Amino acid sequence: MTTMATLPNIAANIRRIQAAGPSHFGRKADGKPLTRSIKPKVESDNRNVACPKSRKRPAGKSCDEYPFAKTNQGASLSKQPDWGWAWVPTSEQNSQGGRVGAFWKSDRVLDGDPFWVAV
Repeated sequence: MTTMATLPNIAANIRRIQAAGPSHFGRKADGKPLTRSIKPKVESDNRNVACPKSRKRPAGKSCDEYPFAKTNQGASLSKQPDWGWAWVPTSEQNSQGGRVGAFWKSDRVLDGDPFWVAV
């Protein structure tokens, strides 16, 4: 997956977390691949840990978590610093969701399939 590279705030968040974690999830050079999860409970658990609704959102910002909520390496399934979050512009977050969905479809990434994230 390379489409996050053009979203500057999200790309910076991904780079920071990939560099910090001992597993470097999703970083091809020296990490472990991410694996997709299609399980709704995995997604909601990951989001609830990384970006709980109790965290007050600044105007125009959205909570961006990495690894993505729809992975088996997300916040509920990993330990920090292998996961993290940051405030990003809502417009970037909305764009990211569409790009991730398009990647799953165009590259035929199925449940449990490994993939890399380059930013």
